[in-house]
Amino acid sequence: MKKLLSIQELKNSPWPRRIAQALGANLLSVFVHGDCLMEGFSPFADSWNVSFILKEVSDEIRATLQSLAKEAAKENIHFKYYFTLKEILEESDSFPLEFLHIANRNEVLCGQIPLAGYKPNPKALALQCKRELQGIKLHWRKALLLAKNEKAMQAATEQLSQALLPALYGIFYLQTGNYPENKQQVAEAYLQKAFFENIEEGLEKLLQNINL
Repeated sequence: MKKLLSIQELKNSPWPRRIAQALGANLLSVFVHGDCLMEGFSPFADSWNVSFILKEVSDEIRATLQSLAKEAAKENIHFKYYFTLKEILEESDSFPLEFLHIANRNEVLCGQIPLAGYKPNPKALALQCKRELQGIKLHWRKALLLAKNEKAMQAATEQLSQALLPALYGIFYLQTGNYPENKQQVAEAYLQKAFFENIEEGLEKLLQNINL
């Protein structure tokens, strides 16, 4: 099947109507989010991430989503998450970074705006950002051991930069109270030349600047 190459094509496709009809009154929101709404996304290389907020989840609903997901994958659509409102409330302190991204960077296909007005618990967000950076720091050390040449080092550095972005968005929010407008704003704040001259030291400074 033909790949959907833009958000507008996805919105104008039969998918919003198909999903609404399949889930009926149980559907509160279906939306696009994640890397596919970031600069540099290519629908030729990656899929559109689509997630759901539902009133309730049952075996019947799961079966419906599984059936739809198989068909959606043929048109470059990846069903990523499904939540109930109750789960969002209960897990908001466990996954504040994910919910922050969803609330601030989404495109609604049908239903409500997801997580409208969401504001994460600052302490929970800081803790998750810190855990993310600590994990990235360990992966960077492993990459240093495995890199055999300059080309491998460049590839590892590019992977590091991409892996850092979600946590850096969270840190920017903690420090300014605003969600970043784009990658450039984040890069200008945290990924200057000095950071790449000594990445290990740069990561440690980022960790120290997270106030729990």
